Amino acid sequence: MIIFDSQMKNNENIEDESEDKQLYVPLFPMRKKPSIGSSQISSQSTSQSTQMLTQYRSMQDSNEKRELEAAIIKELMKDKRSSEFYAVQENWISQYKLYLYQNGERPGILDNNNCTQYIIVNEAVWIFFKQEYKAHPDIICKQKHSRNNDKRSKTVEPTINRQTASNTQSNYELPLIGMKNDSYYCYMHSGLQSLLSIADLNYFIIKYIQRISKQQLLDKKKQNIVSFTKAYFDLIDQIKASTVPIKINTIKTLIINQFHPKNQHDCHEFLLYLLGHIEDEILNFNKDNKSAYINFVEQIFKGKLQTNIICQLCKNKIKQVEPFLTLSLAISQSKTLESCLDEFLKEETLKDYKCIKCQSSCVKSLQIVSIPQILVLHLKRFQFLPQCHKNNKAITYPIDILNFGNKTYRLRAVIVHTGNLQSGHYFTFAKRYHQWFLFNDETVKAVTKKQVLMQAAYILFYQINENP
Repeated sequence: MIIFDSQMKNNENIEDESEDKQLYVPLFPMRKKPSIGSSQISSQSTSQSTQMLTQYRSMQDSNEKRELEAAIIKELMKDKRSSEFYAVQENWISQYKLYLYQNGERPGILDNNNCTQYIIVNEAVWIFFKQEYKAHPDIICKQKHSRNNDKRSKTVEPTINRQTASNTQSNYELPLIGMKNDSYYCYMHSGLQSLLSIADLNYFIIKYIQRISKQQLLDKKKQNIVSFTKAYFDLIDQIKASTVPIKINTIKTLIINQFHPKNQHDCHEFLLYLLGHIEDEILNFNKDNKSAYINFVEQIFKGKLQTNIICQLCKNKIKQVEPFLTLSLAISQSKTLESCLDEFLKEETLKDYKCIKCQSSCVKSLQIVSIPQILVLHLKRFQFLPQCHKNNKAITYPIDILNFGNKTYRLRAVIVHTGNLQSGHYFTFAKRYHQWFLFNDETVKAVTKKQVLMQAAYILFYQINENP
């Protein structure tokens, strides 16, 4: 279920940043009205399409309704009175691609730099999208089209975001679909919605499964070798094909031994468990098949942390470099995320450790030697010693610029936990299509930056700025 805040009507949540605003953004207010009013769609279409629209709006969601919807679009594409045409990113209407390709004068525009496929639809279809889904794809063609345009007009380059951190960023954003919760799975939903908002991860998962399937390395006997990765791939497909909240079944089955469905669980633990299994599958698959597929979990999420232990007397030094997927930060001595990081990295005198050479006191320090593309910061709100309790202390965090290592990061997602150690609820705020949304099980709701920054964050996802 997608809910719209009243303030969204006034464009309060359109962000002033370097990202290209002409990329399509579902759920945004209209930027340009078509010359044919949305209320006139019936009078501007044939009597046959009018009858089909009436029947369509009276039907419950089903395969028959989807088939009728495709037939309506096919009929509307025949409308000769449409004088303007609009480029729509393919993944927004992927289920209608075949009909649009078969019936459109211009089947598509290919941007060679970003390899992004677009579908050209006429005004009647564009109005139908807006009318039925209360949303629409933005117009991304700079020029108007007509059926009499010459061949050169058919290759008009759409406006593409050329300043994103990754060329794959805009192509692998997923539809805004909620997740049904029939038990204690809010921890899983919040973790998944945060990960699904990372376009680079979607890209690598899709390409990885497609490549090993194409090379016939993924038969039914070997699917268990990459069961977590394949389940994530299937989840992406499920989201792309759905217009209503979905149930997560396969991943539930895979994690049942570790995360019992009748108990509440920790979202941070789930994230480590899921990413750890996906990485293990990549490494094991490469070993078993003598292949060299990229370890995208390491490439996206892993940094390296060096621990230095120096004797205060003889200056003997011990150092050890270890990878990390997330950093767990204490919050008791801090008020801001930056000070939590400073506290994490600062020197400390070791009380229970002596120099192996002279038995003198030693100082321990941590140093970031390699930074990840996605920095995951876990705030240690749950404490078990000397007594069990949850720390609800407010920690402020930046949304646009976080300095870490020698780079800057910007916020991509925030997971929040409400309640206490015995009972509680997880939900997440994530950025998609240059817009912030609340993902709360079945509900997907547009929110403002201010609302995002008001949360008692538990886990934060920051994405590196390649061109700060």
